[in-house]
Amino acid sequence: MHGTREREAPLVVRYLEKFLHRTGLFVADHHISVLVFTLLITALTSVKVAFTRQEDDIKTGYTPFGARSLHEMDVYNAFFAHKGDPIAAFLLISAKDGQSLARPKYMEEVIRALDFVSGNVTHLDRSFYDLCTDWCLVNEPIRQYANGLNLNSRVSSNDSLGRINLTFPIMEVLGTEFDLSPNFFGVQRDENGAITFLRVIAAHFRADVPIGWSGDDVKAYERNVSHKLHSEFNSSLIDAYGLSLTYTADEIVRTGMTIFPYIAIGFLIMCGFSIVTLIASSVYLGQSFKHRISMAILGCVCPLLATSSALGLLFWMGFRFGSILCVTPFLILAIGVDDAYLTIQSWIRMRELPISHREKIAAVMVDVGPSISITSLTNFLAFAIGIYTPTPEIQLFCIGNAVAVIFDYIYQLTMYMAVVSISGEKEVIEEEARKKEMKTMDQAVIIAATEDELSLLLEKYADWLSNGFTAIMLFFCLLAYWWVSIKGALSINILLSPDKLVIHDSKLLQMNYLRDTYINPNYTTVNVFVSKPGNLDDPAQLTRVKAAIEAFEEYPECLGARFSHFWLRDYEKFIREGGNEESEDFDDGSSLNVTTSIYSKRVMRPFLEWLEFQHLNAFIRFDENEQISKFFATVSYHGERLGEFHEQAKLLRRWRSTADRFASLGVDIAHDNSVFIDQVDTILPATLSTSFTTLFCMVVVCFLFMYNLFTVIVASLSIASICIGVFGLLSYWGIDLDPISMATTIMSIGFSVDFPAHVTYHYFREGLEDSQAAPSKRIARSLVAIGFPLFQCGASTILFVSCLLFVPTYMSEVFVKTMVLVVSLGIIHGLLVVPVYLCAFTNLYQSYLAKDSPSPITRMLGCSGASIPSSVKEMPSP
Repeated sequence: MHGTREREAPLVVRYLEKFLHRTGLFVADHHISVLVFTLLITALTSVKVAFTRQEDDIKTGYTPFGARSLHEMDVYNAFFAHKGDPIAAFLLISAKDGQSLARPKYMEEVIRALDFVSGNVTHLDRSFYDLCTDWCLVNEPIRQYANGLNLNSRVSSNDSLGRINLTFPIMEVLGTEFDLSPNFFGVQRDENGAITFLRVIAAHFRADVPIGWSGDDVKAYERNVSHKLHSEFNSSLIDAYGLSLTYTADEIVRTGMTIFPYIAIGFLIMCGFSIVTLIASSVYLGQSFKHRISMAILGCVCPLLATSSALGLLFWMGFRFGSILCVTPFLILAIGVDDAYLTIQSWIRMRELPISHREKIAAVMVDVGPSISITSLTNFLAFAIGIYTPTPEIQLFCIGNAVAVIFDYIYQLTMYMAVVSISGEKEVIEEEARKKEMKTMDQAVIIAATEDELSLLLEKYADWLSNGFTAIMLFFCLLAYWWVSIKGALSINILLSPDKLVIHDSKLLQMNYLRDTYINPNYTTVNVFVSKPGNLDDPAQLTRVKAAIEAFEEYPECLGARFSHFWLRDYEKFIREGGNEESEDFDDGSSLNVTTSIYSKRVMRPFLEWLEFQHLNAFIRFDENEQISKFFATVSYHGERLGEFHEQAKLLRRWRSTADRFASLGVDIAHDNSVFIDQVDTILPATLSTSFTTLFCMVVVCFLFMYNLFTVIVASLSIASICIGVFGLLSYWGIDLDPISMATTIMSIGFSVDFPAHVTYHYFREGLEDSQAAPSKRIARSLVAIGFPLFQCGASTILFVSCLLFVPTYMSEVFVKTMVLVVSLGIIHGLLVVPVYLCAFTNLYQSYLAKDSPSPITRMLGCSGASIPSSVKEMPSP
């Protein structure tokens, strides 16, 4: 202790220290009650975690608010609102040997897989054969090709010539043409167009939701398609995969659940490291360590309890348990253990004071409380600002972490301080008894010699830090570091794909590979919705409607009108061939007249009931007057690079531009990947704006706690330097900019505050205690207080998060890499960069600006700092 302060602390710190002093006294007087009460709160809130089902919003969770794809999804949902989102599952098949599927035995297996899904997969005793309405024959081209291939293998080519023509993309069987392009991919043909190689077959299972089925029933059926196919269908020739939006969401949830067991592994690693380092430091100082083992273990337990309480409270309030929240325990444990290390280190220094136990606990609280408050407040603000990002999953992540930080801060001041009070009281009693059995003088000599040895080492290090040559050389190193980091940040890719959300053993990865490599480059489709078709009996209006669809077919990538699904063309062909003659007289005795629209439901009924055109019922909606109110068409495209994310983004923008030309018809498009592609234009601005806003708040917080311009500048620039390094070096480490890395970037901003803030705040307090002390002395005293805890925090955090490397997921990879970078850069800045420039600024100030009677402005500019708190005698009794 240095006695009374020479200068007055900032107003915020003075009030905070009074609060912390009184809180410390209260906790020391009632430590058992405080511990029981906080554990009871934890139990009441945490119980909800065990009964909350993990659920991800794969449809819109990663799409920014206000994105055009959300409007397009609303249009899509409105079209199918009368029956709910249709059942949609897909079967992807490839040969196990990687060769062609266009072999009779392999096609027999393909048909067997098709029959398995159609007939064996059921929910509520209903199979696809029972559910399908307009889409029952959608996979008929696959069956016809298999039949034709089998027939060709049994008869001579001359016998089958003219009856079966197995060409691609249009196949002819007994005079009937079948379009193979929606089902066959990776096709190679001979000079006659016959298929010589077939890599992938895709089958579609679509059906309207039956009466009485809920959304959960639809998910259950789609889930059964994948699960039963993967577990019950066995083939030595083919690999068959079941794909649906439900299965994708399930795989993301499974990925999140695989992270949880590693919390226990990480916890054991953290506990082991904490115990070893605390025993080592206790032995080095010649102090008892038995009760510090409980401090070490419970220092790791407390943040986990805070996390479970926070998440449980959110779940009680109705928040969703998203997979991205699975990393919250790791983050809060890293933050909370840092605070615990500081608390233990402070207790080690305060326990020898000649004051009562309750005053010692209050002194510890006053010593570490402001520092913990700064880092907790900045972490909270980082996540609180992140709540306003435009992506729902990022919002959920930030809400969960912000609330967890609050709980961790409260638990550190109550639950953990009660643990320190209980363990510390027993430790002191046992220490006193042990001292009576030993020679007190010898013990004191050992401790004094140890402390002198440590102080001498730190003083030499501090002298090197305060050297001007060190500051100059470090500045050039920082310039190189900033240049490399900024260059990396500017070159980072913006990309999100479903692959990043699932574990590496997921079958979904193989499905996405087949889709991106073979399906999308050969058959990318867009749904074109026309919500205001108007009066189609008007030739001018009919021409405008046709022109809208034709505009999408004018693209050089388009497969052509022949491969579009546009009901109007089929209907006109139906009329030309006299298919509507039977509709001139209806069952009710009425007849077709000049006032009856040929586009009414009554007139079109024979067309829509015709087996060949039955599937077109799904493309048209009629109003209460039986007139066409809206419809959609599909247009198909191909291109070698359409499997790439950026090429899809370019095509999506062109589609939307075409749709805008026909706004009077209410034209909108719908594409499966649009909800992911829309992040490209918003994620970078959102990340930058969130980062700059957060950094500004960090500066404000630092200024409130350290009313000193130079100290705040050093702290703020260090925080910015760490963030730039993390963001830039992640790009070199193979990480893209996406919602997951955006979340970790926000996390890194808050976490990067910890190291510089602890050092600058203790340096600031040293200046309040002794403004005449040399900068090297103030740095040395600061490092005595927080140097070892910062090392413990950094090393334990890296060891802790490294266990996630055993979880082969992109989410864990991003989290580990981010934490390793932010901790490593934080330690370098906290123990090297910040001390060097605090000393440099102080030396410059003392040489050129210091006056005997400094003005308020000069006092604000003056480089002040601090170490341990002023005497507890300054603190008023409660």
